[in-house]
Amino acid sequence: MKLNYYVLWTQDNIMLNNYLNKYYNLLITYLVELSGKWILIEEITELLKKDNINFILNPDYSSIINLLYKEIILISPQYLGNIDNYINKLWEEINYFINNELDKLSSNQWNNILWTNIKLTNIDLNPYNIMEAHPDHKISWVWLWWWDRSELEWLNIYEKTFELLKKVDIWIYTELNMIIKKIVPLWTSKWVHNSCSYKECIWHIYLWYTIDSSNPEINNLEAIIHESSHNKLNLIMHFDPIILNTKEEKYYSAIRPDARHIHGVFIWYHAFAPTMYILMKAYRDWYFWNDLHWLEKIVLYHIKTKFLQKVIKKYAKLTQLGIEISEEIDYVITLMDDILRELNPSKDIIKIARNKQIEHFKQVNFKYPHLEY
Repeated sequence: MKLNYYVLWTQDNIMLNNYLNKYYNLLITYLVELSGKWILIEEITELLKKDNINFILNPDYSSIINLLYKEIILISPQYLGNIDNYINKLWEEINYFINNELDKLSSNQWNNILWTNIKLTNIDLNPYNIMEAHPDHKISWVWLWWWDRSELEWLNIYEKTFELLKKVDIWIYTELNMIIKKIVPLWTSKWVHNSCSYKECIWHIYLWYTIDSSNPEINNLEAIIHESSHNKLNLIMHFDPIILNTKEEKYYSAIRPDARHIHGVFIWYHAFAPTMYILMKAYRDWYFWNDLHWLEKIVLYHIKTKFLQKVIKKYAKLTQLGIEISEEIDYVITLMDDILRELNPSKDIIKIARNKQIEHFKQVNFKYPHLEY
């Protein structure tokens, strides 16, 4: 099939470049409208005279621009903090930029992850990071720090992760260097590996460090592909609708513990297919072979991805773009099917996975008995 790479990756993704240019122009529009409301009018005027694309697309600054536009122009309060703090912070950062004091920019207080153009830092200006992004998170607040692993240990494990990714799939490695600019440490934990990202903060992901995993780089790999997929779809959804259903309709999601509107199901459908495809490739190619924990997880989430697919096929009212993206996801699922046949998991592993999925459905259905499905 002809791919536009809404789901998979390529060396020079024309679709992604086009949306990135549109996003840059959108942020310029937001800045102009803010200056029209006498917000940083002199600073924005000077900023727009410079070669500013890297500054404006930087997730620290683009997230503040998004916040100020929603709060001041749209008058659509979503933020619980004091926006004046972010006006002042943007003022400070723009002045560093226009005065060529680049070493003072918050966005330059970062360490590069070896093998990548991606930074790892606990300095984060994203105003949305105070908001919990997932019901499975074990904390109700966000505190960005290295916790009981040093900064060097975090850097080392992510270097190992990207080195592995380069071996598993060179195209996703190449594209991630384009679509992810910054990784922020969120927590350390045993076995749990939560992650999150925000539509208002493109190219920016928050990740845990699973400290007692036998393969923490695999936990990282799973979360990075998942959240980078969210970034990709979030970028598209800034401009083009994908789902026409209302958000009042609630459906079963095979991944989450809560009822979801079909938009949420689609977002997970889009993220889980490529994530599990890469994990399957890594397992097949002996990067963590004979780790039964991961084989069981691969089988379980293959089943869950199929459940997401069924819900989308039955209930989603898709735009033409939504249909194109869905067809690409379906193509990735056929690749997953092929690899699963190669892996040939035992009947016992398949039975365990099926039983876990059945139990998940029962629990969600009990909590939300009025689901559409």
